[in-house]
Amino acid sequence: NSEERLVQAMLDLIEESDVTLLSYHCHSFVPLGVSCVGVVLKSHVSIHTWPQEGVIILDLFTCGATPLVPILPTIKKLFAVPGHNLLEETNEETPEPMMLWSHKLRGFREGFGPYKRYENPLDQGLGADLLRRHEFDMKVPLVSEETDYQHVDIYEFVDPKVRSLASYERSLSDDGSYESLHPDSFRPEKMLFLGGVHQSSFYGDAAYHEALVHPSMITHPNPKRVAIIGGGEGATLREVLKHNTVKEVMMVEIDGELVEMCKEYLPEWSNCTDIIGSDADSCFGDSRASVVFEDAFAWFIDRFGDEGGYEEEKLDVIIMDALDPDKFVEIVGSLYKDNQFVESLFNGLSEEGVFVVQLGESNSNLDPALETGPSKDTAHMMEGLEQAGFESMIVYDEGHSHLYEPWSYLVCFKNSKSRASWHKTAAEIDIELHRRLYETKSGKPALLFFDAPTMSSYQVPSKAEEVTYCRKEVTPWECDEYLGVAPDLVEARKSVVGKSVYSPVFERRSRPALAVGAKEAMNGSVVTYLSSTIQETIGNKWM
Repeated sequence: NSEERLVQAMLDLIEESDVTLLSYHCHSFVPLGVSCVGVVLKSHVSIHTWPQEGVIILDLFTCGATPLVPILPTIKKLFAVPGHNLLEETNEETPEPMMLWSHKLRGFREGFGPYKRYENPLDQGLGADLLRRHEFDMKVPLVSEETDYQHVDIYEFVDPKVRSLASYERSLSDDGSYESLHPDSFRPEKMLFLGGVHQSSFYGDAAYHEALVHPSMITHPNPKRVAIIGGGEGATLREVLKHNTVKEVMMVEIDGELVEMCKEYLPEWSNCTDIIGSDADSCFGDSRASVVFEDAFAWFIDRFGDEGGYEEEKLDVIIMDALDPDKFVEIVGSLYKDNQFVESLFNGLSEEGVFVVQLGESNSNLDPALETGPSKDTAHMMEGLEQAGFESMIVYDEGHSHLYEPWSYLVCFKNSKSRASWHKTAAEIDIELHRRLYETKSGKPALLFFDAPTMSSYQVPSKAEEVTYCRKEVTPWECDEYLGVAPDLVEARKSVVGKSVYSPVFERRSRPALAVGAKEAMNGSVVTYLSSTIQETIGNKWM
């Protein structure tokens, strides 16, 4: 309620924000409250206080490229003042003030000078999904730094729609409450952003990385040598090291600074302490793992770029956990667009080798074909994989990765034998998981998300994948021959419920999702969006 203190705090904030103050005016209200407005060069700052409620509202608007998020600690230091009256009326310790904040980009940027939206992390998912949202009870930047290759942001926050700040605070106590006894269930969410693009989160870590790694690992009959492209958080490496068949894992990551940040701020992602087969607390230190800080593009081409003999022993599984193929990021462009690199992936795999890559946000029924929409790089990569010799490719989706939208993965099989293993029954998958995975020291399940029913859901592509595939400029033959409902699969009959009589269509058996198996006469390879139900029909026709 002090006009003088508020003015001084405002002046200190202006100085810290590196803007020019032209004038300001403050007004004290009766009985309580102060409002201040400052005119800043092409900008403004306004402050309003409600002392009886213990609330200060601040709005700082600036023009220019100077970021404002770094001054959050200054704002908290200047304006998050404990309530002195509360301390006088009670003998209890004054609670630390809570700061709720949001950051929004306003005005016009594109079309002015060399501005490119995809080069500004604040104009990506980081800004839209996290910074601009004001409802979070807690939102703390753990790190926001520029490496030699990309901008890295790691945030910790509590969304009141799914978690309680009070429960989190109780989990930090030793009061014997349920929260204090199960603290892992009440931790804040953590998110990693690269170039402003959401990569992974604490509560979606298991779903995302287990979906990326284990389907391809259990499809291969005996994966001993595995390569990971990207995966700087260490979570993909962690999941691979859970398999007792693995003798060697090579992680090829271009950004060493990112790995060090993740070790410090996201240690849970690379924690191998509970894996019986691991000999290190950090997965990066496991004797089976080697981390190479190189460009994966050059690493694979140098070793497997030319057809013929290779000094490097071939790999059983290659897992590509880099940025999405359709994001405008320079360091990943060649990973998806260069056919020589794609061919080196094929050459680097053993006879029954499997390659898997995350594709980013899943298609919807409203999306155009990959070739004509914003996913042209994905389409180019898939075409290159087919031309390289992969006999089958399947797209599967996972919707529990806390990435705001379902996520897509592409798995490629070097021959039809490894592809056939993709369609193991749930019982066979359970046996494989039990046989291959190391047990944990704590006795907890080795996997938090992936299991046989989950794998079964991956075996057939989604309806959206079917629809977008059939929207190609030249309609694939499978779409004409198999799309639709065959009359012998359905039966219409009347049904009576109470006084209502209606005639719905009942399916005698589930209509299979469209099986897409395009036989290319040029090279004899088959690109499949496979349905296990009609796989035999297509097999009889083409194989």
